[in-house]
Amino acid sequence: MSDTQTVVNEQTDVSDAPGTRQGAYSRVLSRMPRAGWGILIFLALFVIGGLLRPSLFSMPGLISTATFAAILAVASYGQTIAVIQGGIDLSVPNTIAFAALGFLTWNSSFGPVVALALALASGLVIGILNGVIVAKVGLTPIVTTIAMNGLLFGLLLLNFPLSELTVVPDLVKSITSNQIEFLGLSIAAVLPLALVLMLVLQAILSYTGWGRSLFLVGSREDAARLAGQPVARIRISGYAVSGLLAAFAGIVIVGYYSQAETTMGNPYLLGSVAAVIVGGASMFGGRGSMVGTFVGALVLGQVATLVAVFNLGATMQNLIYGVIILAVLAAYGRDRT
Repeated sequence: MSDTQTVVNEQTDVSDAPGTRQGAYSRVLSRMPRAGWGILIFLALFVIGGLLRPSLFSMPGLISTATFAAILAVASYGQTIAVIQGGIDLSVPNTIAFAALGFLTWNSSFGPVVALALALASGLVIGILNGVIVAKVGLTPIVTTIAMNGLLFGLLLLNFPLSELTVVPDLVKSITSNQIEFLGLSIAAVLPLALVLMLVLQAILSYTGWGRSLFLVGSREDAARLAGQPVARIRISGYAVSGLLAAFAGIVIVGYYSQAETTMGNPYLLGSVAAVIVGGASMFGGRGSMVGTFVGALVLGQVATLVAVFNLGATMQNLIYGVIILAVLAAYGRDRT
């Protein structure tokens, strides 16, 4: 056998080695977008649900899950911005409740348009306060936003003594709970609303200087300072938008469910964080997307559907959410790039 043939045979043996093939598989898997994993998990859960309960494996079942996911996604979009810039917003639950109850209360005096503006403004102010405390005072995002969440709950109990408000303006119902006919299927208006909002926010993150600066501050704060970026201003604006979107989520939830109460935001504390993490965002900052958050909400929506169908209860749902968060953090927690 010639020397050339020997070299060729050796190269063939190396390329066919199991370790090399495993390395190739690892490279392919590492290149898959994190949101892609979320889609695969959702499809797997959807098929499993259909096998266990055939009625779930249908277009109405899919639309029902997607509708729940749309509401969760809207409540998680602001959280996405907070996480991308290297923080977290744990005041989302009571920002939702404060804006929702405020909206319904102010509506009786000022009408739906002014009430909507005031509710959104309240969320904006809450976000700005969070941002100023984090960026200027120097408290950590977790401590700041947990304290803000507690403060808001106290304000809710003082200013909105009624346990539940149910008079919802038609303006809000029309963009959330009204049914839209599409290809013979009835779809709640909140689903296309969440998708349009996702596209708008994703475009802002991807194609504006402000959006790119959020990623830079979240991933390399020192580099952002050296580049002349106003880091404190960027952080404050990020929390301001987070508060604004949480307030908008409160309006959406009110419109869809046609009621509001002081504890209405509680399910979105763990849910909003889980949707963002499952969607591929890094808790270290600098990574995340609105598309990924919607995909994460789809996964959690399917989990919620299975929990409801099999009557496992809210405690089991929160337990599963917690396990999902820990699993994703274990998989990606060491990747800071």
